Amino acid sequence: MRFTILFLLFPILLFSQDYLEVSPKPGDGIQNILERYQIPYSKSMEKTFLQLNSSQINRDTKVLYLNAKYKLPIKQYKYNGKSIRTTIGNSDYDYAKSIQDWNLLLLKLGVKPGDYRNDLDLWVPDFTVDNKLEELKIKEPLFGKELEDIEPISNSLSGKIFYLVAGHGGPDPGAIGKANGHELHEDEYAYDITLRFARELMLNSAKVYIIVQDDNDGIREDKYLNNSNDEYYYGKDTISHDQVTRLRKRAEIVNNLYTQNVKNGFNEQYLLVLHVDSRITEKRIDIFFYHNANSPQGKIFATTLLETLENKYRIAQPGRGYDGSVSTRNLYMLKYTKPTAVYIELGNIQNPKDQVRLVEANNRQAIANWLTDGVLKYIKSN
Repeated sequence: MRFTILFLLFPILLFSQDYLEVSPKPGDGIQNILERYQIPYSKSMEKTFLQLNSSQINRDTKVLYLNAKYKLPIKQYKYNGKSIRTTIGNSDYDYAKSIQDWNLLLLKLGVKPGDYRNDLDLWVPDFTVDNKLEELKIKEPLFGKELEDIEPISNSLSGKIFYLVAGHGGPDPGAIGKANGHELHEDEYAYDITLRFARELMLNSAKVYIIVQDDNDGIREDKYLNNSNDEYYYGKDTISHDQVTRLRKRAEIVNNLYTQNVKNGFNEQYLLVLHVDSRITEKRIDIFFYHNANSPQGKIFATTLLETLENKYRIAQPGRGYDGSVSTRNLYMLKYTKPTAVYIELGNIQNPKDQVRLVEANNRQAIANWLTDGVLKYIKSN
């Protein structure tokens, strides 16, 4: 949905209202608090924000404090129950319609707590947009034609950044299992679940970087995923044959993006690495998690994911039990990366019971859904 914005500034003092005041969330910088409220970020808009809050913000550090309230370039009006035009004192129908669409967009994203027609709290943008404001839609071709268009269903992860790394890829297929005459390559199943996980995070307004990519696969519904070696890294870099080089490159990509995003004011950044285990062929292995021993938040994050999956299994399969675990491990992607990181083992590709978890598309989607629920729980509690 697209709609035209005709936001003009009208010097009608009779209808002038106070600016909306909001409290930042943990990790917020100026850019992501503006973008959460669908205010297009620019240096000019940052300057406006600084001017509105000149008495409580340092222009040099630009640090936002959790216990403070900051004004946004949004005016609050008490809706008169009749029309937007008579409420704000402007007879321009297109202008009023654009305000209505913008309020309903913020409501849909979970930013605005109520519908102005019910709570009588009308928000009016005090800024100009380049003629168009789109609903927060994302297009990600990596998901495939049928699923590339994403329209977020919530704003729960707005301002949060996630780096998702599917294990292996390119010349390295990872572990290989066999089922009904088919080879099951770890990199293909980890990648498919990673794509599904990424899409679910994006549906909740997260910014997601998919570090290992494949233009040809997309999210697949097949049981037996075709094996290929044409994966590459974010930025179109080739995946090396050498394991150490591969790990260093993945960490380098994540760390470079992390540093740049911190400079842009995004402090809540997370790394999730997805693999499929194969060490014990005769045993079913429930999804388990590793974190860096020196990362308290990594431990909390991993534990939250574990508890979420355990609860999901308890509901979906009563009496089944769940033997997943959280522990530390000195892995390269945990030790040498900057974001809070969790390493996920999705199961045992050699075990027939675990293979069902991987080859059934509905099960791969369930894993993605449940991991997303764990992420949402963690973010909400921190």
